Amino acid sequence: MTALPPRQKVIPCLWFDKQAEEAVGFYVSLLPDSRIDAVIRSPGDYPSGKAGD
Repeated sequence: MTALPPRQKVIPCLWFDKQAEEAVGFYVSLLPDSRIDAVIRSPGDYPSGKAGD
């Protein structure tokens, strides 16, 4: 019997212009033992959005 290789850690980075928190919540609900480590909001206005989006 051969030993299984160690599990690799997956660290995705998701970008959404709209409904980001809803989308991330959905992904976390699909993957066991997953979590949200950080939410980074836009520090300033940009062409299609505002600071804090």
